[in-house]
Amino acid sequence: MGAPSTTGRPLLPAEYDADLRARLAALDTASDEHAQDQRPINTQNAYKADWKTWEAFCTQFQIPTTAATRGTLRAFVDYLWNREKRAYSTIDRKLAGVVVTLRLPPYRVVVDPEATKAARELLKDYRKKAEEAEEPARGRGKAPAMRLDSLRLIVDKCDGDIFGVRDRAMLLLGFSIAARRAELAGLRLRNIRDDDNGLLVDVRVSKTDPRTVPVPYGANPATCPVRAWKAWAEAAQIADPDRHAFRRIHHTGSVQPQGLTPQRAGDIITAAGLRAGIEVLFTGHSVRSGLATEARRAGKDRKAIAAITGHKEGSKVLDGYMQIVDQWDEQDNALIGIGL
Repeated sequence: MGAPSTTGRPLLPAEYDADLRARLAALDTASDEHAQDQRPINTQNAYKADWKTWEAFCTQFQIPTTAATRGTLRAFVDYLWNREKRAYSTIDRKLAGVVVTLRLPPYRVVVDPEATKAARELLKDYRKKAEEAEEPARGRGKAPAMRLDSLRLIVDKCDGDIFGVRDRAMLLLGFSIAARRAELAGLRLRNIRDDDNGLLVDVRVSKTDPRTVPVPYGANPATCPVRAWKAWAEAAQIADPDRHAFRRIHHTGSVQPQGLTPQRAGDIITAAGLRAGIEVLFTGHSVRSGLATEARRAGKDRKAIAAITGHKEGSKVLDGYMQIVDQWDEQDNALIGIGL
């Protein structure tokens, strides 16, 4: 029954009996399922989509879905790049999705890291050749940052009806917490707490670690995220702490109990920019990149910005936001002040 060894030493794995192996396997399954449940819904959905792509590939090439070898993963990359014409970031993520899914029940296949590395090296080679050939970039590219002048104009153009009240609150609060679209859609009423200085917003639905963002009252009432949130909460009569903070609205103007999907949250931000007549096509990620860009432009240090965005120390993504602003800073641009 897997009892401790009578020799005075711990049992080695080879000495486990059938009962102990079964109990350990059950624990592995339970822990895998629990870990999977902790992933944000949008991440789970992305992995499901990645797996469907992998299944289609395996069916076409007549190989089992569990055969994730160096050769098959490279062939998968080739299939996505040359036949499907997918973007670099999409292919990279689909590789990760396949590897993660294979680790879980019912497959329990641990893919050799060297096989994944070989596939990614091939992907990098494809991208390098495409750049050398000056091929058009694939995918949507980086989301344009929503700068403060654009945010002010967009908020000003929001209507005074219930739709405009919601959209204004989403834009201003989303900007203030540097929200991804899934984070904005995932907020519940209990995640937004009143404070004497403004709001404390617990961002729990996140692809990174959860974070709490202190959102102060704005100096300008028209762009104050705290006032905008309170106006929406009052107009929508939100009371249940477990309900979504931002809701669907029927075309008649009645606020629905259902929350927004991440896609819908992003669409609302895009539509608000278009209504304001701004030529740049903003996406759900634009408020996040906009906050990081404007905060750096205002002289905030990296640590203060990362506390809001949730970026890890040494994040290359955050580096990109910094460089957008720092490239014109006298201390970081070697051409400024040298006498040209």
